[in-house]
Amino acid sequence: MTPAIPPWLRIGDDFVTVEIVARPGSPRRGLLRVEDRGLVIGIGSPPEKGKANQELVEIMAEIAGVPRSAVSILRGASSRTKVVRVACANAKALAERLSVLSLKR
Repeated sequence: MTPAIPPWLRIGDDFVTVEIVARPGSPRRGLLRVEDRGLVIGIGSPPEKGKANQELVEIMAEIAGVPRSAVSILRGASSRTKVVRVACANAKALAERLSVLSLKR
């Protein structure tokens, strides 16, 4: 059975966009939890000079299983709420994998 696609996730032909709530300066790095507004990602770096955004791209690449170059921030570069685009060959498979995260909350 295919999980329902959560509202914070959108699928394109060769990409997926994900809404993220960033937590810079977090003692825990990585996926903290899933909320209705998106993935909550803990970032160890402070929000200075793009360091937190760079780390967020790295973390999302790890979660999605893609190279860092496939991840970009579309909106919210200076905000804690962001929209991230993940380019991939099989967007539907990635969306299903990310959707499973919302079932584990």
